[in-house]
Amino acid sequence: MIFITTAVIILAILVIFQLVTGIANDAVNFLNSAFGSKIASRKTIMWIAGAGLIIGTFFSGGMMEVARSGVIHPEKFYLHELLTIFLSAGIVSVLIWDAYNTIGFPTSTTITIITSLIGGSLAIYILRGETGNYSGYINTGRIFLIFAGILLSIILAFITGSLVQFITRLIFSFEYRNKYHFLFALAGALSFTSLIFLIMKKGIGGIFSDYDYNQILLNSLGSWLLISFIISFLVLWGLGVLMKLDIPRLVVFFGTFALALSFAANDLVNFTGLPLTGIESYKAFLNTPGASPNQFALDFLNNEWLRNQKFNDGVYLAFYVISGIVMVLTILYSKKSRTVTDTEIYLGRQSTGKEHFEPSQLSRLLVRNFLSAYEKVLLLTPKSVRRLVTSRYTKKSTDESSTEIIYFDTVRAAVNLVIASVLISFGTYLRYPLSTTFVAFMVVMGTSFADQAWGRESAVYRLSGVLSILGGWFVTTIGALGGTFILTLIIASGGWIAAIVMFLLMVFVLYKTTIYHKNQQQKKETLLASYNQQKSNSLNRLQTDDHLRIRKAILEISKIYFLIINGLIHEDIQQVREARVKAIQLHESIKDFKNEVFRNLATLPEEIQDSSFLFVQALDYLSELTNSLHQLVPAICNHVENRHKGLTEAQKQSLQNILDEMTAYFNYQVHLEKDKRFNEITDLKQKQTTLKVMLEQIRIEHIRRIRTGEGKTRINVIYMEILGETHNLLLYAFNLFQSLSEFNKQSRRPTP
Repeated sequence: MIFITTAVIILAILVIFQLVTGIANDAVNFLNSAFGSKIASRKTIMWIAGAGLIIGTFFSGGMMEVARSGVIHPEKFYLHELLTIFLSAGIVSVLIWDAYNTIGFPTSTTITIITSLIGGSLAIYILRGETGNYSGYINTGRIFLIFAGILLSIILAFITGSLVQFITRLIFSFEYRNKYHFLFALAGALSFTSLIFLIMKKGIGGIFSDYDYNQILLNSLGSWLLISFIISFLVLWGLGVLMKLDIPRLVVFFGTFALALSFAANDLVNFTGLPLTGIESYKAFLNTPGASPNQFALDFLNNEWLRNQKFNDGVYLAFYVISGIVMVLTILYSKKSRTVTDTEIYLGRQSTGKEHFEPSQLSRLLVRNFLSAYEKVLLLTPKSVRRLVTSRYTKKSTDESSTEIIYFDTVRAAVNLVIASVLISFGTYLRYPLSTTFVAFMVVMGTSFADQAWGRESAVYRLSGVLSILGGWFVTTIGALGGTFILTLIIASGGWIAAIVMFLLMVFVLYKTTIYHKNQQQKKETLLASYNQQKSNSLNRLQTDDHLRIRKAILEISKIYFLIINGLIHEDIQQVREARVKAIQLHESIKDFKNEVFRNLATLPEEIQDSSFLFVQALDYLSELTNSLHQLVPAICNHVENRHKGLTEAQKQSLQNILDEMTAYFNYQVHLEKDKRFNEITDLKQKQTTLKVMLEQIRIEHIRRIRTGEGKTRINVIYMEILGETHNLLLYAFNLFQSLSEFNKQSRRPTP
């Protein structure tokens, strides 16, 4: 009895955790189009979506949709078994959703719940020791149908999104503002009608299902849709002609509201269904005198009961309202939710820039094959058709009145919402199993592909991101099934103590991931703030801010050089590992720095257009400095980590002298650059020459020692590589200072 009570209490608390982590991930389905097209401020968009969520909770029907769909047969389990499954599934689902939220990946909450139930049911089947057919517990045929439907929906959503967006762009082009009022009104009316159909088909059947007019409304659905089409067409056409309103913008507003409403109406049970069904089962147990939790059968949890149970009393109505409020607060304040939406928006953005994913071999192969096929199609396509397509995809003007980045226009945003809602509505109407997250995501990827957002410069990165997210969904399936299977065995064996320990462990993991995500976001915000400070395209930017970045990079190079050489001398594994991490971070930072400068070269003032190549030259030398470290650091790190024999005393003394002199040289160069004492370049050159002579003498002395058989071959190779790369560091560091000196002279020279 203690276990039953404990499990019910934890399930009640889990509702909040499931709502917060679930909506943080699924919010991408109805927020990405509005965020990407920037139709309004972020808060305005979230309040519109929030209104849809609140209203949608009133249409949420059934307690446990996934159980009703026949994935498992809950009436086949005893009370303590069902509560064990629900408890394990809830904890695993929260951990999986939070993990994906932390890394910014969208995943399917529906699939997580379904596979979690399967894993828990299999565990109970094994614990019972039965050898018969397990299909009495799990509907294997239904499971295969669900996964086949999801795989098919991925392909269908991508193809449909691509075709519709391609046709839409051919009709309206990128230059659509204040044009095509009739066509936009027609397309907008169709969009509104499909969205209303989505609301009615997914919403009706909620708390209003007991009213007589519900059936009347369903029977006259066609008439209602026709009326909504006519009214919306006239309203949109009038607004477009008389008030010059952007009709696609209105569609995005309403589509965001509609998808949020349908999400709450349909997917709220993913987060609340399991706990509430467990609570209802517990109430039934308490109302059965003399019942034992280990023998209390849940025969009342049949399909008909689940289909008709709507929570019509005030307690559950209040619960739904509170759930809606929790979801609204989550999308308003959850940082992890923003990370997930940013990932999808960046994958579909029209502009190029820094990509979030590295290309994979599969993405490269797919892009190569597509380009090869594309070239063949071009050869077979008439020139007139090619000219037509090119003209519709040409941007003849840009809106320079806003400095805010628009990732894609309202036409594509409207297509994203409407096609996703139509496919979801159609699947719901046919009772076809699909995942709203799968459909919404692949539609976005299809429209971005058709809009040529995946250009030659970004295709391998975007495709790699899509493949990563698709692969993540399969990881979700395996993780949810395996995790719940193991956790069910643990809780079933450990009882209420194990249940409390697992719940507290879940809370601890959530705390740690929140801290990790917060730290990662702070790093991103720091980099963004640094980038915004550098974004000004004035002469002052190159002469001050970018000089500061170079100065900091040289200091970081000096620090890494010290760590790696000193770590080798003293065989300090912590120092060499720290040097390796810092070298990788510096290499990425310099690469991003160069990309930023190159993107802004065209906007530099005319007075430094001719001299800007000197600054670019300085960046090239800075890259060479980091490349020298990139060659040196891994070799030394591997040598120390493998515990090979260290330096001889003579080698240690020589390297210590080199380290002292190199540190002094870097500090002196930074000091000269900071004070703009470029006229003292002769002194810097003299120090460089002195160091080069010292390196040459040390190299000659070492070669003599090698001839006498002193030292081991492995450390000799490392030692000679240090001498060579140190010589390169000296060369590139001085050349960098020389380029900055010349740039400083020419940029300060008065223009004729």
